[in-house]
Amino acid sequence: MKSSRLLSILVFLSALLLYALTAGPSIVELFDDSLEFQLVGPTLGIAHPTGYPLYTLLGALWSRLLFPLGNWAWRMNLLSALFAALTVLLVYRLTRRLTPYADSSPNELAGMAAAIAFALGPVWWSQATVAEVYTLHALLVIAIMNTAISINRTLGDSAPVPGTPAFRRRMTLLMFLVGLGLAHHRTIVLVLPGLALYLLWRIPGIWKPQRAWLGWAVALLAPLLLYGLIPLRASMGASDLNRAYVNTWSGFWDHVLARRYQAFFADNALAVERTWQDWLAIFQSQMGWLGLILAAMGLPWLVDRHRKPVRAWVFVLVVLLTNLLFALNYQVGDVEVFLIPVFLTLAIFAGAGVALVGRLLESRSITAALWSQAGLLILLVLGVGGRGPMVNRSQDWAAHDYAVAMAKVDYPPESRVVGLEGETTALLYMQQAEKLGLAATPVTADDPALRAQTVDDLMAAGYPVFLTREVAGIEERYSFSGEGPLVRVWPRGEAQPGQPQHPLDVAMADGALHLTGYDLETLNQAGGPGLMLSLYWQPQAPLDRAYKVSLRVLDAEGQPIVQEDRFPLRHVAPTATWAVDETVKDVYILDLPGDRAERAASLQVILYDAETVEEAGRWTVELR
Repeated sequence: MKSSRLLSILVFLSALLLYALTAGPSIVELFDDSLEFQLVGPTLGIAHPTGYPLYTLLGALWSRLLFPLGNWAWRMNLLSALFAALTVLLVYRLTRRLTPYADSSPNELAGMAAAIAFALGPVWWSQATVAEVYTLHALLVIAIMNTAISINRTLGDSAPVPGTPAFRRRMTLLMFLVGLGLAHHRTIVLVLPGLALYLLWRIPGIWKPQRAWLGWAVALLAPLLLYGLIPLRASMGASDLNRAYVNTWSGFWDHVLARRYQAFFADNALAVERTWQDWLAIFQSQMGWLGLILAAMGLPWLVDRHRKPVRAWVFVLVVLLTNLLFALNYQVGDVEVFLIPVFLTLAIFAGAGVALVGRLLESRSITAALWSQAGLLILLVLGVGGRGPMVNRSQDWAAHDYAVAMAKVDYPPESRVVGLEGETTALLYMQQAEKLGLAATPVTADDPALRAQTVDDLMAAGYPVFLTREVAGIEERYSFSGEGPLVRVWPRGEAQPGQPQHPLDVAMADGALHLTGYDLETLNQAGGPGLMLSLYWQPQAPLDRAYKVSLRVLDAEGQPIVQEDRFPLRHVAPTATWAVDETVKDVYILDLPGDRAERAASLQVILYDAETVEEAGRWTVELR
């Protein structure tokens, strides 16, 4: 028993250490839900439908009280690592329980195999290293399965005794866990068919009305009160990111039931058509061929009456099938995350496959059986059979550095930053978490036509307007200037780019465009050194071409160590739309990872025709 506890602790700590060391250090993505949760958790805000009140509350407690260290995003990433490690622990414990030796002692090697097969899968690993809801969901799934199967302490055919206090306590805990699942992610309902089948099959008379039902109903429904957090926080001024939540009775149910998400069961723009080979590739990348073969070998446990837990194995199989059927019909681009319960249950079967190998060999030699199982564990760790690459987000600073640069722009009072939801959320995060960029108000406009109309409305109202990206149709109505990673919008002909720190007069494009100066600043970014180059262009005549800029950082021998080609002004206004004699400030940020900052000797700027790639001029500045 003592060694079993030590192994459980080892499994948990190993998984926690793995996920914590590879977790994202801050914001790692702009255009997924992780950034939203990195903001919603610490602020106790309102998440997108269905609201995820359990996750939001736990995120607030963790990030503000239990682990108030580091930046907000990192704290929330580590919360996922914690949930993930607990999930791996329960996968290990359930598998070892379901694959007992002949003397009914737990099969530690089978449990380890299942833990490894699941823990190292790239889909799961990716969710364990960033703020997301799927690790908590998987934890609740495996907790429900563990609790249900443990209602009776033995796995034999002897039925639990419904009237005992121990049975009532375990059933109450089980109902409470189901309630917590319903207060978190609605796909927890996919566990219920298998759970109902198992309970009806395992516990005689459980379907008959009895007084205990009242207590179980209270345990089931009590966690649903957490949804009251949404209208409560809304009444205190909180809102969801796109301000879609309406704090009314109908608005509450629209949000909690996620009614606008029903389209994902029909044709929609996010759907990805997949062949059976594509689906197989997803499973191979998650577990490798070895893991899948072992899972197939574990299927005999479904009919192995010598080991007795047949009903429990049917429970595991039904959970696998219901979640698989859902994922096959749910029309989203990132369907892999909805397969996580499938991967989890497959890993349990893979553990059973390892146990089967041991059983087949133990009649010849116990030593051979143990060594064979240990060898399979090593092969699973190595990912034999084509498992996907390891996940390591620990150095993913690009999104963080972009958000910091955006927040550090010198905004005039009442500025407005117009962009996509992920970009504006990054600015909002920096405002609330780091108190940067407070003079700006993020304005989300994902639709291109809405973005153009928003710019027109804000400019007409006299606000200083900044853009994160191009906006079709406005390039000839306004003037523009680069400001860090953003582009400021000015009334036509009234741009105020300021004066360059280093004046120049370099003629390009046959004299039609002059480079009149530059600014150069070394950036001390979290992800490593960088350069911010500001070029001051001035058309001397109308430009009839769309020019592009190639930026090349060269070493002492003139060899490029960094090269990036970009449109000026982030393509907000092509060069053919620039007004004659108006100075255009054009800003670029270049990252110099590794030792490239030390090797950088010069920076070369090449102007060329974007269509013909014909060079129109070049200029070089020394960096040393």
